[in-house]
Amino acid sequence: MFRPNRLKRLLREKRPARGAWLFMGSPAVTEALAPLGFDALIIDHEHSPGGLETAIHQMRAMAGTGTTILARLSDNHPAPVRHLLDAGAEGLLAANLDSADAADRLVKATRYPPNGIRGAHYTVSRASGWGAWSWEVAEFGEAETLTIGLIESVKGVDAIPEMAKVPGLDMLLIGPLDLSISVGVPGHYDAPAFKAVLDAAERRILEAGLALGGTTLPGLSAETTLIKLDLAGVALSSGSACSSGKVKRSHVLTAMGVDPVMSAGALRASLGWTTCEQEIDLFLAAYAAVPGPCR
Repeated sequence: MFRPNRLKRLLREKRPARGAWLFMGSPAVTEALAPLGFDALIIDHEHSPGGLETAIHQMRAMAGTGTTILARLSDNHPAPVRHLLDAGAEGLLAANLDSADAADRLVKATRYPPNGIRGAHYTVSRASGWGAWSWEVAEFGEAETLTIGLIESVKGVDAIPEMAKVPGLDMLLIGPLDLSISVGVPGHYDAPAFKAVLDAAERRILEAGLALGGTTLPGLSAETTLIKLDLAGVALSSGSACSSGKVKRSHVLTAMGVDPVMSAGALRASLGWTTCEQEIDLFLAAYAAVPGPCR
């Protein structure tokens, strides 16, 4: 079913949004998380199990909610872009963008000629309701697609000002682990070198007028995570963005968790186990952050 992109509207209105990653390739877990009030759920195809058919089942599991359907590409080739958009993804994330040329290729892969290179299939695609909404997709599909690049290297941080000039790129999302590796301090998010690069990336993204995406850093308690959200306005789930607390709380997507962490945390909490406190904390943070009807 074709519908307006709710998440894109929130970002356009400079309102904060919250989401979570789907790493388990599970339609059942997707179905459990979708009604909780997340503005977006991100189907991961870069590191996670599950192919296109599994992704379609996950899309069906969240289609009846207001949750925007995002997917991270397995690679930044036009083929997975085409397949996921035709299947019904409402936005795409591309890993490790580090140049304006890469950003331009990504955007063009999401658009039909003359603005891009995407082959037209909206007369009979799943995204168009197998043809029921062909006109809507043809007229409004490009405008309603959210195009997101991940910043995961120092080279990518340096290229932000030029990438931001590419028409059609909506958001840059900071991937903290790969960025810390690029800086030379793998996983050390408190390292001064990492913090300096992270702050520079956040500042450049917002100064360029793009939406900012990122993740809550590992090791934060639920209370600390929510305080950081109030001060800064994070974005997308397992580990970074807006750490400085100096970024205005707008123009951001906030994802508070990942499905295996939240599932394990919920199980341990329900059993009264006292181990893996961080998992439980992250689950509780995600649960407290969304106002969904199942609360």
